[in-house]
Amino acid sequence: MRLSGALPPALFAALMLVLPVPDANSGPTVKTTEVIGPFSGHDAPLHPANRKPEPLLYYGTDLGFTYEHNGDIHILFGDSWATEAYAPIEASTGSKFDDAFGTISLAEWPDSSKISSSNIPLIRIGQNPGTNEASAMNPGHAMDLGKTPMHGFSNGTDQFAIFNSTKPRGCTGDDECGHGQSCDIGLGYLGTRFDQEENLTLPCVDGSPFCVAETMVDDKGEAVADSGFCTDEGSTVWGDTPAGRIAAAALVQRIGIRSKEDPRLYGDVRLWLTNRFVNVTARTVERFMAGNERATDADYRNAKGYGGAQRVLLWGRPGFISVNASGRTLGLYFGYVDLPEGRGFPWDVQYYTGTKDGIPQFSPHEGDAAPLDLDSTREGIQPKEIHDLSQQMSVSFIEPLGKWVMFYSGGIISLPRANLPGCGVLELFTRSECKDVVVGNGAVRMRTADNPWGPWSPPEDVIEGGDPTVAGSGQYGPGGVLRHPECREEGCATHTQTEFYDASEYGFFYSANIIEQWTREVDGGVDVYWNVSTWDPYRVVLLRTRIEP
Repeated sequence: MRLSGALPPALFAALMLVLPVPDANSGPTVKTTEVIGPFSGHDAPLHPANRKPEPLLYYGTDLGFTYEHNGDIHILFGDSWATEAYAPIEASTGSKFDDAFGTISLAEWPDSSKISSSNIPLIRIGQNPGTNEASAMNPGHAMDLGKTPMHGFSNGTDQFAIFNSTKPRGCTGDDECGHGQSCDIGLGYLGTRFDQEENLTLPCVDGSPFCVAETMVDDKGEAVADSGFCTDEGSTVWGDTPAGRIAAAALVQRIGIRSKEDPRLYGDVRLWLTNRFVNVTARTVERFMAGNERATDADYRNAKGYGGAQRVLLWGRPGFISVNASGRTLGLYFGYVDLPEGRGFPWDVQYYTGTKDGIPQFSPHEGDAAPLDLDSTREGIQPKEIHDLSQQMSVSFIEPLGKWVMFYSGGIISLPRANLPGCGVLELFTRSECKDVVVGNGAVRMRTADNPWGPWSPPEDVIEGGDPTVAGSGQYGPGGVLRHPECREEGCATHTQTEFYDASEYGFFYSANIIEQWTREVDGGVDVYWNVSTWDPYRVVLLRTRIEP
């Protein structure tokens, strides 16, 4: 039927109820995502430089945060294994340091359109000369299991990295903590004391099984009464429950400058005690004059130098797992620091507190930091993350879209274990509230924004990990990259044979990272190349996602 002439008002109103209306706040959307193949670790071939004269002992790794420096893409990995059975790299240092690093030459890979499943760039892994050992990053503090880099960046002359030491700070009073933090003397610890570098220090509530109540000792080694840990009761993840108090503990981040003589070493380290930026990512910009200029006056290209209005933009969350059912959410926070010029650099974070007349406002006190608006399509909503899992983030400004793009999230194992009978690994993070955590489909998700402080668009799935209870869903079937114990056909992801994996476990995605240097404009949109970690098999894979404007 063809309608001619003007529509009667009643018919026009009726059609408006059923026809899709363009959303004024609609932004870029995911069109397709393709897994290109293994990028580092399990099944990924070694770079020729790592094959001789001594073949590198290197089985698996995770994370893989990237930045550009002097014509190379630099990649910072997390806990790295020399063998499949789990032998941390760099045995010569007793595996006190186990985070590998690598490079890809942009002169060899200037055009990402050449990348395919049969032509994946090879990463040159750092290797200790004359040995078969992979080199490990050393920021002057033990970086054993669980301690990892969070991101790296360059000022064109020097390289910097942010490291999570996983260590809280002991205290007896609020004055021993940071801005907006308080001392919770009702917290103790499991594992090693916070002032011991090696191994993990896990906060716990006094009186819980195996919890050491006093966190500090005096010069004689005697326990200091009424000592606990610095926490942030203003954080979105805090709650008046054991899990909420534990989640609000502030942890020490270490920011160091990389040695030009030995790429393993980071010196001149700054300490940053934070909760709201425990899960942090960073990106440099050429010009950002916060509080003085509007966003239109900013230059969001990567910084090419220092000494002017170049900044390091920071996005953070107070952890990786929340419990929305308990009102404990993973708010997204924003801040910045001046791009460091070199040794002796300050690390004075300015925290976003809101906008006034369209201009972002900042404070030097983390307690003033406000969570960002995470739903640009609705007014008056609470600015919270609607998913319980928010794994490591990556944020990039994509010029052809004129948008900030964030990739984040993933999955986790929740299968019970002998020592964690409730929810397995998930129980470590959320204790008795673990049953309330919504794991979902384990997807890597995307949000976009015009300004780095938002408002951010609602989340959209970039790639679905899968529902482990549904056979073949997501990436669990033949041809997928995640292992599932019920997938036994040809083309199923293979199992990492180590004591850390149970035969009944399934794989999941985490730690998405956008490789900004390979982003390219194509007909109908933009191709974004990115990497993501998989837990079983243990590796980093490379992907390509087309985003439509």
